[in-house]
Amino acid sequence: MRVLPRWILKKLWLRVVLFTGLTLLSTTHASDPTVPVEGRNFRMIRQISVPMRDGVKTAATIFLPREEGVYPVVLQRTPYNRLGWINGAEEWAKSGYIFICQDVRGRYDSEGEFDFLSQESNDTPDTVAWIRRQSWCNGKVGMMGPSYLGCAQFYGVTRGTGGENPDALIPTFFGGNAWKHGFYNGGPLSLFLAAGLNFECGARTGSSATMRFFNMERFCRHLPLRTMDVASGGGEIPLWRAFMEHPTYDDFWSKYGTDRAYEKFTMPTLIIGGWYDYYPAQAISQWAHISAAAKARNSQTKHCLLIGPWGHHHGVEPTKDGQRVLDFGPAAGLDEQRIYHAWFDRVFKGLSPTDKGGVATDGLGERPIRFFVMGRNVWKDADEWPPVGVRNVEYFLHSGGSSNTLRGDGSLSLEAPKTEPSDRFVYDPENPVPSHGGNHSVGPWSDSYKKLIWNGPTDRRALEERQDILVYSTVPLEEDLEVTGNILLKLWAASSACDTDFVGRLVDVHPDGRAVNITEGVVRARYREGDGAHPKLITPGEPLEYTIDLQATSNVFLKGHSVRLEVTSSNFPLWDRNLNNGEHPNESTTMKVATQTILHDAAHPTRLVLPVLR
Repeated sequence: MRVLPRWILKKLWLRVVLFTGLTLLSTTHASDPTVPVEGRNFRMIRQISVPMRDGVKTAATIFLPREEGVYPVVLQRTPYNRLGWINGAEEWAKSGYIFICQDVRGRYDSEGEFDFLSQESNDTPDTVAWIRRQSWCNGKVGMMGPSYLGCAQFYGVTRGTGGENPDALIPTFFGGNAWKHGFYNGGPLSLFLAAGLNFECGARTGSSATMRFFNMERFCRHLPLRTMDVASGGGEIPLWRAFMEHPTYDDFWSKYGTDRAYEKFTMPTLIIGGWYDYYPAQAISQWAHISAAAKARNSQTKHCLLIGPWGHHHGVEPTKDGQRVLDFGPAAGLDEQRIYHAWFDRVFKGLSPTDKGGVATDGLGERPIRFFVMGRNVWKDADEWPPVGVRNVEYFLHSGGSSNTLRGDGSLSLEAPKTEPSDRFVYDPENPVPSHGGNHSVGPWSDSYKKLIWNGPTDRRALEERQDILVYSTVPLEEDLEVTGNILLKLWAASSACDTDFVGRLVDVHPDGRAVNITEGVVRARYREGDGAHPKLITPGEPLEYTIDLQATSNVFLKGHSVRLEVTSSNFPLWDRNLNNGEHPNESTTMKVATQTILHDAAHPTRLVLPVLR
């Protein structure tokens, strides 16, 4: 028998070894995808299938500490591509946690059909139950995340049937009622927010990146609103059409609320909000309700609330020109990972870092509420909302009938009005007041929106030159005025239209003239009575009192500053334009010009109600 040369035998042997090794690796990992692979400072399961109760498999990526063992788990469930939400995953693993990010049903690598929000009522508790069955979980599961990710947490608790609840929650920057303050705002459509559905939810993977190829101002002006989905190039999108078919608060919207079943929150919950987000008042309301439910059952479960000078899951943005109108200082930064780690360290590990004076240094404080006071740019802690010492103070509107623009004669004071002429302006839907900074959930996710709308404080002086904005200001303050709490505008108004909108905005006027927006709100006339299910058109020319919810804030109007109120009828494209015709708002294409009359006399005392902290 011929003997092969040694060098050939060696080459053959190496090939056999390599082939065998690759075969073993591929066999092991292909047949058992739950086996972690080594990462840089952690172990990782790149994609694993998590089964739901109906057999649908959802995709997840898992990061584990380098050392084998059992650990608490931190979970995020997102419709926005789980691989875009793994920032900080390595730090979780290094800190002794297992981090999991999962695509929700029907999105990206997950099976099934996407059923906006409502699907999370079962899929969230099913995911938690699956995690607890894994050998690497010590039984403790926490959840965190903003916006839809926050709603997924609440849906799993308030609407879940079967499955298991998490042991701790951090829902952030999310709403409680999608009609009253979400995709609708108690009547007006949250146009730019809702329009994003046409780019994000028209397919299994989002196409928001294509927004930059659109003239977004022209796109937002598309009428009727019902066919905006087709105008986006996405064809008829069922979710958009459903939203368009239900402009009133009917049974359709009941499945989209998280404002229910507060007694089910038996786990420690940290709710995070931002003064320039769309939902600060709802964050406060949700915290108040779950805390009251815990107190009613004599529970020692700790629920906390944290609100800073932030936008929707981000810090304050520069304006579209790249300028920052305000700097709230280094203490105001949003360090979400630090906050998340601090909460789970407290709940799962019993850790609460303190300085030598015994004061918490992890950014959370020791009392249930921590909120940022703009103006003074400091954090405060409280046990209740509004804080002790707050009382409502009424500032009445006055003018000689010419409060149009910042150069008009409008004023605010503590003195009630007597006999005064009314103010008037013309609202033309073809020429709406443009959105300019503000309090909303349109984040910096795409540059396409920057030309039209951005989040946070800005200088409104240029807009206040418009004749369709009424301006009322106090004299410069002789001492600091802290406004902390929920703000209302009680507005007496008449319109030549059978339906229209009224917008109110609180503004802080600096000694150098900067007019910086603080918070804002809107009312649609047909929903003036607060009954979203039964709209009523108005009688043209009839004076009516409207209550405009300006949400909540905490701001000190410093000595030498002035308190200002703007009154107008549009804020586009944050909210859709009221066409003033009384027709179905999402079907109509006919615009009418309205003459608006704002009354402020003894019989019609229009006033701004400010929660003043002494």
